[in-house]
Amino acid sequence: MEPILSARDLVFDYPGPLRALDGVDLSLHPGDLTAVIGPNGSGKSTLLKLLGGLLEPKAGEVLLQGAAPRALPPRERARRVAFVPQFLPALQDVSVRDFVSSGRYARVARFASASAADRDAVARALDECDAAGLQDRAMAELSGGQRQRVLVARALAQDAPVLLVDEPTSGLDPEHQIRVLELVASLRGERAALFVTHDLNLAGQYARRVLLLDRGRVAAEGSVEHVLRPEVLAPVYGEHLHYGRWPDGDEAGRPYVLARRSLGPRAGS
Repeated sequence: MEPILSARDLVFDYPGPLRALDGVDLSLHPGDLTAVIGPNGSGKSTLLKLLGGLLEPKAGEVLLQGAAPRALPPRERARRVAFVPQFLPALQDVSVRDFVSSGRYARVARFASASAADRDAVARALDECDAAGLQDRAMAELSGGQRQRVLVARALAQDAPVLLVDEPTSGLDPEHQIRVLELVASLRGERAALFVTHDLNLAGQYARRVLLLDRGRVAAEGSVEHVLRPEVLAPVYGEHLHYGRWPDGDEAGRPYVLARRSLGPRAGS
């Protein structure tokens, strides 16, 4: 099966020069749910922007359904990939409903009004993200966690076959962390989803595959069981992690990884 989104030998430099990514490969197939993990500054958000066509690689290529995302007209790119950024500046005069509705712009003919199907898609996305009660509020009035749920709702309303999400649980309480990732996981089928996270435990519960970045390079890639192991993570994250496996439920046998305080003497003692 051909990947719906692929990257080969991606290289990207920020001014300085600062090499953010160095030879990264990635493939996403329909039904995939991949977590991208790694320390701060390892290139996770840069990778998502390259995959979504928001940045141009210095070398290598990205193919989205066979085409380079940057070469596609914006409306066509929006039909193929939905991108949820990590941060969004406050939009003072935009209501939540209008913001989520803007995710449908690529589906609505120019100069045409939104159809009943468009309105239904927006209502469904708001409801699925537990944001229907926010739809009449201004974006500027929302908390960080509320805004994150609305960002995901806009991407869902877009109805693209590829979903790229940068830290979908940032600013969310535990209940909404689970709800958002359950929703992202439920989109598998003909779609592919990739999300960046610092939460190794949530990556272990929801991802089918994990990509571990370290200083712009792929340190490991594969199944959750292959990547979330001490011998793989310790060289990248250090020793302050606790490893285990869920004993029961749907996650039985799947690994979890938690931050663990130092067991040695405390500083100053």
